[in-house]
Amino acid sequence: MKPNNWLILKKKVRFGDCDSAGVIHFHNLLRWAHESWEESIDIYGIPHQDIFPDVNSHENKIILPIVNCEANFLSPIKIGDLLSIKIFPKKINNHLFQVNTFFLKDEINVAEGKIIHCSLDVDSKLKVKLPDQLERWIEASNINTNLKEC
Repeated sequence: MKPNNWLILKKKVRFGDCDSAGVIHFHNLLRWAHESWEESIDIYGIPHQDIFPDVNSHENKIILPIVNCEANFLSPIKIGDLLSIKIFPKKINNHLFQVNTFFLKDEINVAEGKIIHCSLDVDSKLKVKLPDQLERWIEASNINTNLKEC
């Protein structure tokens, strides 16, 4: 599988994504960043329920709450813009990982997002090791990718 297939995604800006000035509403950038890494794990081949389990299930007892997020807008993003979304996940430690997301229009970086997740036991809320499949996704994204952070 080529890294581009699961680390670079596309997004067209729609009318409902924008405010009355015709630029994206600020909250959409972090939503798109999160949706992009979700889509990336799907394309990579990790079953959605292995990362985002039903907390009532007895199988996977790990949750991944967001503990930090930020967004930087470098240029206006408007209705009709076609964005390339580049994803750069990295492991911080055994229970934290970060996903940096770069939004490009015509190969120009127009925005950036960063989301940090913590791996917790669903019952005790204590920190636990990242799920193995998620660790493999992070590791694979950092091997032979020919991608460079913007």
